[in-house]
Amino acid sequence: MAAANAPIAMKEVLTLPSIGISPQFITFTNVTMESEKYICVRETAPQNSVVIIDMNMPMQPLRRPITADSALMNPNSRILALKAQLPGTTQDHLQIFNIELKAKIKSHQMPEQVVFWKWISPKLLGLVTQTSVYHWSIEGESEPVKMFERTANLANNQIINYKCDPSEKWLVLIGIAPGAPERPQLVKGNMQLFSVDQQRSQALEAHAASFAQFKVPGNENPSILISFATKSFNAGQITSKLHVIELGAQPGKSSFSKKQADLFFPPDFQDDFPVAMQISHKYALIYVITKLGLLFVYDLETATAVYRNRISPDPIFLTSEASAVGGFYAINRRAEFLQSVPVQAGQTAPLLQYFGILLTRGKLNAFESLELSRLVVNQNKKNLLENWLAEDKLECSEELGDLVKVGYTPDYLFLLQTILRSDPQGAVNFALMMSQMEGGCPVDYNTITDLFLQRNLIREATAFLLDVLKPNLPEHAFLQTKVLEINLVTFPNVADAILANGMFSHYDRPRIAQLCEKAGLYVRALQHYSELPDIKRVIVNTHAIEPQVAKEYCEQLGVDACIKLFEQFKSYEGLYFFLGSYLSSSEDPDIHFKYIEAAAKTGQIKEVERVTRESNFYDAEKTKNFLMEAKLPDARPLINVCDRFGFVPDLTHYLYTNNMLRYIEGYVQKVNPGNAPLVVGQLLDDECPEDFIKGLILSVRSLLPVEPLVEECEKRNRLRLLTQFLEHLVSEGSQDVHVHNALGKIIIDSNNNPEHFLTTNPYYDSRVVGKYCEKRDPTLAVVAYRRGQCDDELINVTNKNSLFKLQARYVVERMDGDLWEKVLNPENEYRRQLIDQVVSTALPESKSPEQVSAAVKAFMTADLPHELIELLEKIVLQNSAFSGNFNLQNLLILTAIKADPSRVMDYINRLDNFDGPAVGEVAVEAQLYEEAFAIFKKFNLNVQAVNVLLDNIRSIDRAVEFAFRVEEDAVWSQVAKAQLREGLVSDAIESFIRADDATQFLDVIRASEDADVYHDLVRYLLMVRQKVKEPKVDGELIYAYAKIDRLSEIEEFILMPNVANLQNVGDRLFDEALYEAAKIIFAFISNWAKLAVTLVRLKQFQGAVDAARKANSAKTWKEVCFACVDAEEFRLAQICGLNIIIQVDDLEEVSEYYQNRGCFNELISLMESGLGLERAHMGIFTELGVLYARYRPEKLMEHIKLFSTRLNIPKLIRACDEQQHWKELTYLYIQYDEFDNAATTVMNHSPEAWDHMQFKDIIVKVASVELYYKAVHFYLQEHPDLINDMLNVLALRVDHTRVVDIMRKAGHLRLVKPYMVAVQSNNVSAVNEALNEIYVEEEDYDRLRESIDLHDNFDQIGLAQKIEKHELLEMRRVAAYIYKKAGRWKQSIALSKKDNHYKDAMETASQSGERELAEELLVYFIEQGKKECFASCLFVCYDLLRADVVLELAWIHNMIDFAFPYLLQFIREYTGKVDELIKDKIEAQKEVKAKEQEEKEVIAQQNMYAQLLPLALPAPPMPGMGGGFAPPPPPMGGMGMPPSMPPFGMPPMGSY
Repeated sequence: MAAANAPIAMKEVLTLPSIGISPQFITFTNVTMESEKYICVRETAPQNSVVIIDMNMPMQPLRRPITADSALMNPNSRILALKAQLPGTTQDHLQIFNIELKAKIKSHQMPEQVVFWKWISPKLLGLVTQTSVYHWSIEGESEPVKMFERTANLANNQIINYKCDPSEKWLVLIGIAPGAPERPQLVKGNMQLFSVDQQRSQALEAHAASFAQFKVPGNENPSILISFATKSFNAGQITSKLHVIELGAQPGKSSFSKKQADLFFPPDFQDDFPVAMQISHKYALIYVITKLGLLFVYDLETATAVYRNRISPDPIFLTSEASAVGGFYAINRRAEFLQSVPVQAGQTAPLLQYFGILLTRGKLNAFESLELSRLVVNQNKKNLLENWLAEDKLECSEELGDLVKVGYTPDYLFLLQTILRSDPQGAVNFALMMSQMEGGCPVDYNTITDLFLQRNLIREATAFLLDVLKPNLPEHAFLQTKVLEINLVTFPNVADAILANGMFSHYDRPRIAQLCEKAGLYVRALQHYSELPDIKRVIVNTHAIEPQVAKEYCEQLGVDACIKLFEQFKSYEGLYFFLGSYLSSSEDPDIHFKYIEAAAKTGQIKEVERVTRESNFYDAEKTKNFLMEAKLPDARPLINVCDRFGFVPDLTHYLYTNNMLRYIEGYVQKVNPGNAPLVVGQLLDDECPEDFIKGLILSVRSLLPVEPLVEECEKRNRLRLLTQFLEHLVSEGSQDVHVHNALGKIIIDSNNNPEHFLTTNPYYDSRVVGKYCEKRDPTLAVVAYRRGQCDDELINVTNKNSLFKLQARYVVERMDGDLWEKVLNPENEYRRQLIDQVVSTALPESKSPEQVSAAVKAFMTADLPHELIELLEKIVLQNSAFSGNFNLQNLLILTAIKADPSRVMDYINRLDNFDGPAVGEVAVEAQLYEEAFAIFKKFNLNVQAVNVLLDNIRSIDRAVEFAFRVEEDAVWSQVAKAQLREGLVSDAIESFIRADDATQFLDVIRASEDADVYHDLVRYLLMVRQKVKEPKVDGELIYAYAKIDRLSEIEEFILMPNVANLQNVGDRLFDEALYEAAKIIFAFISNWAKLAVTLVRLKQFQGAVDAARKANSAKTWKEVCFACVDAEEFRLAQICGLNIIIQVDDLEEVSEYYQNRGCFNELISLMESGLGLERAHMGIFTELGVLYARYRPEKLMEHIKLFSTRLNIPKLIRACDEQQHWKELTYLYIQYDEFDNAATTVMNHSPEAWDHMQFKDIIVKVASVELYYKAVHFYLQEHPDLINDMLNVLALRVDHTRVVDIMRKAGHLRLVKPYMVAVQSNNVSAVNEALNEIYVEEEDYDRLRESIDLHDNFDQIGLAQKIEKHELLEMRRVAAYIYKKAGRWKQSIALSKKDNHYKDAMETASQSGERELAEELLVYFIEQGKKECFASCLFVCYDLLRADVVLELAWIHNMIDFAFPYLLQFIREYTGKVDELIKDKIEAQKEVKAKEQEEKEVIAQQNMYAQLLPLALPAPPMPGMGGGFAPPPPPMGGMGMPPSMPPFGMPPMGSY
């Protein structure tokens, strides 16, 4: 895009070197920029310092001498955060300073190293360690708070950024790592997104990310968005994307839809990647900045590309948002401070981008059309308006007409750029349209091509050029070269196809030949090269140009045979070309070696170099030996083999012995500087001149790994060789510890003022250099160890060399508790020597109180009191600088108390500036009571002194004497307390009065009561009352008066103003049985309840009743009542009792009290009196009933009947049950509707409770069915004469079967015959069988037959079998009758025949419906000669008998006369049937004729219609011709008879 139209303006704000910043410090680790306000630079030379650049006044940087590993300025205020690693540890020390106030805000020591940190808000620091992320607030005293663990995808990553959203609910951590093995130069980006609310992480691939807030239409709350850019390499393809997604979408609200877009990288930037992302909240734009200086601008809402350009030729490593202008700041490697902001002139370019997006989506409204037109007219691009109006993209209006004027030249370049942003293919079509315009293309083809290439649209640019270059004109030679060039770089296959078509002939052939060779198109390169050296160089690429001759025969001979054939004839060129065709596909080490051998022997040195560099399959040892023997003029193949497979010493020896020093220099300088130490070591072994080695080392310089180089030289005692090299590195500002270690060793060996180096150099490793010095000069080792605080090493070297004075000075200066503990350990054999030097030298020399304090603390910790005393006496008592030191004097006395008490008194007398109170307390704890007493006296601490006499020395006499001497109230108070503790109550009270101390009155009261000294107590309390107004005091005074029986004083006292709690006092007097005094109190306070109880205790019962009446309290009434009962004052007791029993809850208690004392009559009298009370309740009636049940049963029934509705029946039931009043109990159960219990009671206690009429009423109301049968058993046993009456009542409720079983088992079945007859109508099997059984036994066959006819639910066959052999004929007839009813016809007939009951037999046969039985009966009558019976049977069994059988039997046995009536009947029946059939047939024939006549009439009518129709119409179908229906012939039966005939039968006899 042209600079004039660029929507983003770039300008250089500042160059850091211009304000004194060295370019060597412009690195990611030295420069920080947390906001647009400040830049912070950390310098390490010429001295450690931190430079703070305020962008409001950038030319006045603030430089402060600060040593730190990192420094961050707060985004808003002048607050500086510093981070430094603690020496010898992996811990970091963090500090925050306010620069303006010059004060430290807070600090913290992290237990692990902080690898990255950043201000994520003005109040919050984000700390990233190897495993976790912490937040540290600058407010309060809080320590860093762990937020989350790093995910696995960020392991071994370099952290480059950490951000949070404005609500601090979403956090993102970004790191980079080496790329994939197939493309290591493309750095891989990883991102961890963490939700604070959900406590969950998500791992993503991304190089840069940022948060934003966006208001979605329809959602009143802004949405949190995250945008992140990624560039990845997968499956050989590079994918670059920008994503914009919403975080924590709100349910039920409009949400932001996910957007993504491509990042287009030009061909020269394929390995570039995003390093930063900033979002302009002012313009809603996303800025993506890459490492190589590309800037991508996207719209936040749509993720549409707005702009892309390179803003810096140097790598960019830091960016920050410029919120004020809506852009961003950036710092590049050249130390330029750049500002990138959207163009400010009316926001033209971004607004045009916005309208361009709207135009692609539809038509603009009137307002949008007017604004867009105004912008376009201002830029003189009215041709765009014509196009938009023609496409109906704008809404016309009067204002738009006034604005637009006719006649302008379109800006085709701007149009193409606009289309290109949204529609690349449309841009191609537009460019082709311009190329075909009359007068030529308005825009140069090369310019159009560059526009496509700027957006990485290679294919679109190729398509455009291929179309416009079809004429193959000479003037297009440059464009032909360009299209081939860009495709050979990006898409070689496309370029190959273009060359194969032969459509171009004017391009730069040598240039294209070179590109073809680089792209691997060696055939195309050979076609274009004309120079012989070029052709030779290309032709050797046999891996791409296959020799066809050898390959034609190799399949037949085999590869090994071909190789042997070439070797036999020593045709190494043929072998070279032959093996070259297999090399790329073979992994055979022998083929690769022979190819290297053939290439070497044919002089293809470059191919040897390539294969040794790229192949992984040849034998390294074998190849190395061959190349050494071959002694090729070019040593690069040998260098490749030895470098790749670790033969560097052999390579060095070979090159040096063959005088190939140039290759040694080339290998070290260009191939692998990391192996230079091995090269130097071998050269030293080969005795190479030092000048060459020095020159070799200096030629590599900073690329050389110092540590292995020093090791190689030190191993050969040639370390001095590196002096010049090391000094050169130091002069370049190297801080490598190995450089300074080596330089230190050289200075030590040369004795060139090593102390200065060891004390001033900040970079060497103290342990390494100190170890080196130990055997050379132990004092130098001490200097080195002291500088690095290498405690263990310094202690060891000083112990080993008896340098205890140096050790003592170091330990004292170090002030480290752990170090002191180590050297003062009893297991340290050198402890005594160290202590001597500390006491005699180190501490007397010290002027630092902190050092003295640390030493003293160490001696105390090590429990060395005697040594400590010795130390302190030397410091304190010998007029040193610390003689008057307050703390040391304290410590001397305290140590003496602990270790040597005999010296304490002397110290107390000699010293004055010590803490008397504290030391005195310690002396007391150490049981040095006299010393403590002396201290307290010395400091006039009289209370503490008397406490020592009282509590420790335990001499009250001395304390009293001391109190008289000092005459202090506080002292007398302490003495009084001690006397009180010892039980000297009277003395204590006297002392309290002297002390005028009323504070301990509680203890004095308690002690006085225990000692019974109430007279003294009264004096004390009168004194106390003058000072305090306490209820306790006045109450105790009344109590004391009562104890000494001074009742008149009590009456006077309570009439005076007082604060005594008289109620509590009265209760206490009452509890202590001081009833007279209590009576005074209760009467005074009108506590009638307590007064009544008190009068009871005084046996004044009448007064107690009067007081109780005033109190009117149930509790009081009870107490007085019970007292009167105990005193047998029953009249008064009844008065009280009547006031109690009206309370339901108290009634039972009164009753129990009376009963427990045997006052039954008095209790009943009380209850009977209570019945007449207005408030009489159910409890009184019930309790009286219980009392009647227990003591006067004769009144119980009458009471129950009178007051049944006012009784608690369950309670009275229990009482009657306990007292066994069964009749009353039954009555109560009936009243309470517990009929089951009533019935049970009656049956269990029948002598007293049974009444037949009452029981019948009860039994029908019970709920338990079992009681019915229990009643049956009860009546069977006790009242069998009334059992049927009872059963009749239960007839509808009992199981009749079970009742019958009960009576059957009891053997009294006949006893309940009336009951069974009454219930037989239910047709119960058991009842039927029982009655039938009784009828059989009674031989009452009439009743039996009646029972059988009316009730069939019984075992019929069993009964029939039982009575079929009965001696009575009628019984046997009943059996036959039963068989007939049961369908056993044969058995019934047989039994009737046996008893000659032929009528019964004939009726049975007729009813059976079985022809065989009827015919058998006829045969039986014939056989028996019963002709009359034969004739009767013909009539009875008429329907079953066959006429032929009857005639046959009658004819054979000469009984035609007896059969003749039967025959007449039979003939008459069948004659009538025939007449009926004939009549039916005649009627059927008439119906058939009528139907035929009807059909004929229908056909005739159809023919009449046919005559009226045209002749061409077909006639209607005739009957029988498929269309009509002929009447069916009348059905005929066999022999001309109708199909069905009625059955033969005999007409009814009445026809004759």
